[in-house]
Amino acid sequence: MLLNRERANRIMDREGLDALIAVAPINVYYLSDYWGALMRMRRPFYNYALLPRDPAKPAALIVTGVEHLRFFHKPDATWMENRIPYVHPVYQDRRDFDPDVEDPEAVAYGMKWPISHNTLSPRDEEYLAYMEAHKGKAAVNALYALKMGITDAGLENARIGSDDPRIGGWLHEIGMPGVQISDATTLFREIRMVKTPREIELMRKVATMNEEALEAVIDSIRVGMPRMELETIYNVEIAKRGGRGLYLATGQHGTNNNMGGVLEGETITFDGLCEYQNYHGDLGRVAVVGTPREDVLQRVEAVKIGCQALLDTIRPGVTGAEATAAVVDAVRGAGFEGFFFATPHSIGLEHSDHKIPIGPVLPGGNGEFVFEENMIFSLDMPYYEIGWGNMHVEDQILVTADGVEPLTNCDVSLRVRPAIPYEGPVYG
Repeated sequence: MLLNRERANRIMDREGLDALIAVAPINVYYLSDYWGALMRMRRPFYNYALLPRDPAKPAALIVTGVEHLRFFHKPDATWMENRIPYVHPVYQDRRDFDPDVEDPEAVAYGMKWPISHNTLSPRDEEYLAYMEAHKGKAAVNALYALKMGITDAGLENARIGSDDPRIGGWLHEIGMPGVQISDATTLFREIRMVKTPREIELMRKVATMNEEALEAVIDSIRVGMPRMELETIYNVEIAKRGGRGLYLATGQHGTNNNMGGVLEGETITFDGLCEYQNYHGDLGRVAVVGTPREDVLQRVEAVKIGCQALLDTIRPGVTGAEATAAVVDAVRGAGFEGFFFATPHSIGLEHSDHKIPIGPVLPGGNGEFVFEENMIFSLDMPYYEIGWGNMHVEDQILVTADGVEPLTNCDVSLRVRPAIPYEGPVYG
């Protein structure tokens, strides 16, 4: 299970909530373990997950009728037992629901597939029986299905937190005036900040694939190579390992974009973000093609000392601000006096997987959070000096009971590669 149920219960108790409703696909996934087709499209309001505070009340997952039938083939796709489907007519001459003559909470499946009765296998027969058993038990749309789930759990007059409080007004419109919905956007992030064993397993996997892919990219750099091609190589290397590249930001002379070509003798930064089963890997390194300048080598050594100071400082109870101060002080103390910025952030289903300011209080900083056991974080350490160049290092680290366990190798040394001329694309 992805969900940290104990932490979710504790935060619901603190906030006086009887349940949580997830709207955003990543939060539906987090609560339910389910990742469906419309969620892969990042389409909101087509899936919901309901988590009651009382474990005796049924948790509910809202899916389309098509997805619901897929549970016949994969019944363990979610731990939630109350899997409520919704359907609507899909024929050319009838695509709308008529509320005057039809019950929105007792709808037959909206599309009847043709059946070759003469060639049915025993498994086909079981599937048809499964379909028939659920006929007439669907809602007309996702919101009505959510209403059914709330009713099944006896939460018609409950205080519920949601990552999209707009559903409160919609539920009132369809006959649930007693439900009180409050904004829980940051609460979901707070719950997700401390990872379960299953999440840590996924984060180990994504950290490893990101590290391997980024080293492959660095090994491929050539003088004059278009930096956009580096991102192509990164995406392919991540895909080879079963993940998906989100971006590879590269920079020389502080341009921090993927335009232009690789320059000889200048630092080039790599910031790779990828995902595996929706969990993120985030890694930063710096390289030089050709002979690095002495001042670059000196500053890289100072950054290494700062990274070690971070590893020595982090433990449960330390704040983000304290970690930042320890790193900056160590780097400056090692002779890199212009260094001034480092920002730790939790990472998981989002790049920043902790409570962060939203709404009118933006932008805000990350210094207020406290490191907790089983939190996974990375420390962004970018640096840009006009007329000098740029640097960026970052690693992925697990907080343990008494310190840290790096999930990437924390080797932030300068990658020096030979000045080989570019001869054409690696792919395409």
